[in-house]
Amino acid sequence: MSETWPELAIIAFIIAGIAVAIWRGGQANPEGTGTLGKRLNGLEGKVSSIKAQVGVIERQVDDIERRSAKASDIERVERQLAEQAAQIAKLSEIAAKSSEAGDQRGKQLDRLYDFIVERGMGK
Repeated sequence: MSETWPELAIIAFIIAGIAVAIWRGGQANPEGTGTLGKRLNGLEGKVSSIKAQVGVIERQVDDIERRSAKASDIERVERQLAEQAAQIAKLSEIAAKSSEAGDQRGKQLDRLYDFIVERGMGK
């Protein structure tokens, strides 16, 4: 044991460095202190909350898509409206012709009435 004082100081410094590294390394390990586990549990809770919110949003989007009219539905309704407008136009023409025919019959009846009344009064 012929170690000198500087050699003992170097050995003490190395042992102190190893002790500090072990002590700090234990603190630096987040799972060793439970910090990582706590963070993961908190993150897991946030993820499940976000999943629930996404589920609600997906249901709302599905509901909106179900309620909204599709392009094919709009085109079908437009075709039906066009067909009904054509039918209404035909009915308007028929009604106009019937009205005109009715007016002509009314004039003819008025003439007959005038003729019959004049004949009947003349006798």
